Amino acid sequence: MRIGIWHTSLLAMIIIVTASWAQEAGDKKDNAPKIPVKSLKSWINDLKDKDASVRDFALSAIPNYGSSTSEAIPAVIDRCLDPDAGVRVKAVMALSVLEILDKDIPRTVDALAKRAQEDPQAQVRYLAINALQRFDTLDARRTIVALVEASKYSNSYEVRRVALIALVKFGMDKTTGPDTKAVAAALSALKDPAIPVRYAAITAIALLGKPNNPVVSAGVEKALTELANGNDKIFAIWAKVGLANQDVLTAATHIKFISQMLKQNDLQVKLEAMRAISVIGPLAKPTVPDLIDLLEDKDNWVVFNACVTLGSLNVEAREAKDSLTKLVAKKDLYEPVKQAATNALEAIKGGTPKPMPKAP
Repeated sequence: MRIGIWHTSLLAMIIIVTASWAQEAGDKKDNAPKIPVKSLKSWINDLKDKDASVRDFALSAIPNYGSSTSEAIPAVIDRCLDPDAGVRVKAVMALSVLEILDKDIPRTVDALAKRAQEDPQAQVRYLAINALQRFDTLDARRTIVALVEASKYSNSYEVRRVALIALVKFGMDKTTGPDTKAVAAALSALKDPAIPVRYAAITAIALLGKPNNPVVSAGVEKALTELANGNDKIFAIWAKVGLANQDVLTAATHIKFISQMLKQNDLQVKLEAMRAISVIGPLAKPTVPDLIDLLEDKDNWVVFNACVTLGSLNVEAREAKDSLTKLVAKKDLYEPVKQAATNALEAIKGGTPKPMPKAP
């Protein structure tokens, strides 16, 4: 069974949604009405207008007032319950960018969680889940129940997928162990008919770590073991990450398997193995020799990711210093690869890498 690369970051997804919205706005730029100059208070008053189009337009205008829009937050939150779906979309999008004072965070989080769990429109649910992820873990941990329900939403696999991704952020607790409800939701999603949702589920289980609940923990170990021994190498990679997270004493065996995946001819399998190594961190030091070998690969995309992965291991990848130095010295080396190799060298030395270049 083949799958696409379903681990697109949340930031990337937000960029995609925003870009789509911006492109649509750009296409209509000549015909769209220009935002008139009026006070923020006037726009806030428009949010109560009987005409849905007026409320919608006000929600498009308010974010243009920059960091001085905190006074609009209560009125924008109210529009999250607007009977018009389009207005609710704009309200949720506004809450993803507007300044929110500490005193307004609980109410904002609750409003977004309610949209994520209950809204009849999939688009609103999806945007609400993305908006929630701007908040700190402690502020948004109260959303676990809503996200669990969203992970079961039958009308949109994208909502289920992004809900599972959010559960990783808010369900993780290194002190007390992962939230049991979040882990149980991910376990259930392993049976989802949509491959991207199952991928989000296995990565969630792998990243959340070992549950303190013995029953849930036993279910996790059983599911991971089955997937680790299955035919799908990508799911097996993440099952191995999860098993390494369950028991550090057996991590070396699982890391060895992931390292072997770096030698596969399948590009996607190689990329997933490298991402898994970055997630594991210093314990994945034994993979460094195989990552060094990838620096000689003919595919710039593979070399770029090998550099990034070595950099993520920091000083544990010092064995790669000479190979990276030789790579940087190559003439006509593709610039993003050169910068990634330079960044990796800085990370290995304990320095601060420059901003990552665009991938080839």
